[in-house]
Amino acid sequence: MFKIKAKVQRVVDRAIKKAVDKASADSNERLASQHDASQVAMEATAKNAAELAAKMVAARIGNKPATTGANADETYYPSSRARRPIGHVYDEFSRGTNPFSLIQTCGVADITDPIEKIVDLYNRYGIVKIRRLYSEEQSQKLAKLCEDFSGLTTRDFNKVVKGEKKWAKGGAPVLNDDRFWPFAANKGLMNVLHGILGEKCFEFGSAVAVHYSARGLHRDYRPLVEDPKSDYAFTNPKKRIVRVLHYCDAGGGAFGYIPFSHDQEKFAAATKRVGVKHDTAWFDEHRETVRQTRVTRDFFAADNIERHISWAYADPGDVMVTNSAMLHCGEYLTGPRAFFVSSYAEANSDTVKRAAAPIKSGLGVDYHKHMLKSGFKGSQDVLDFVKERDA
Repeated sequence: MFKIKAKVQRVVDRAIKKAVDKASADSNERLASQHDASQVAMEATAKNAAELAAKMVAARIGNKPATTGANADETYYPSSRARRPIGHVYDEFSRGTNPFSLIQTCGVADITDPIEKIVDLYNRYGIVKIRRLYSEEQSQKLAKLCEDFSGLTTRDFNKVVKGEKKWAKGGAPVLNDDRFWPFAANKGLMNVLHGILGEKCFEFGSAVAVHYSARGLHRDYRPLVEDPKSDYAFTNPKKRIVRVLHYCDAGGGAFGYIPFSHDQEKFAAATKRVGVKHDTAWFDEHRETVRQTRVTRDFFAADNIERHISWAYADPGDVMVTNSAMLHCGEYLTGPRAFFVSSYAEANSDTVKRAAAPIKSGLGVDYHKHMLKSGFKGSQDVLDFVKERDA
């Protein structure tokens, strides 16, 4: 590779030197009054030679890093997008077309719609956006709680980007701050969850994120959903964990997902319809591919996976109700972001023990008492487990 780069660099240098020498010789033969025009011609000729050399570099080394021009310190990293044709219909600046865009992959409902409709959409797609679950004022209040809990404000976004401050994620807010309880126990949301999971469900885990986006495709609760022996396994799901995501910051947010990846059978049927040849394991490589791209600066593999990601956009007040076994990711972080996420599951031996593990204080016990009174009957099993454990 280094020999090729050195050879190409010599070709570049000779082409530019020849062009500059020729332009200089021609300019010396012209009249003094034509000096300015000669200078322009010389620079144009040199520029054309450099552009020609750059094309030669691209042709020889494809998508690998290359140096062109007189400044050897200036390095260019052509991406996969540089290989695409320029046209009016095909967007050469995108990562490519998404085959999943040919079919519907996400349900959309309003909180005033019948519960049966919302549940049917969730069962069909594994993801449904519910509009207007919260008012604008409630979303603003939640965004402020996320900032208070994380210690980061909107203005801290630039500091996070520069590395002067650390983003915030996780924290189990409902077990540490009772101001989050009304959002986890929302009655309209509870009615939807009862339709999906039954009345013996409970809140399984919560998190806050500020100025953070999980860029790599991943599944939540991987020990359950990726264990082929588990009832929650995406390969043959019998049960599900429901994830509720609220982008509460003023800018809203976008949720990226690989359609139907929460259910192997549905995924196979969908990919057959749209002509996708890859299995879910290929998409699951995205995290490692992104890590490698940071080093190699070769974007081809990452772009090829990312063009298959579908996006669901939410305004403040909307929530994304998804299956935790679905491969998903966050959007590119281009501005301040805050979200609150809570997960729900049926109370059983798999879920109760995991939910009880982080309960280390009386506030955590009080939280599940509050949820029990609100109608989440599965919290009783959590309380019983904690009482026996701490006896």
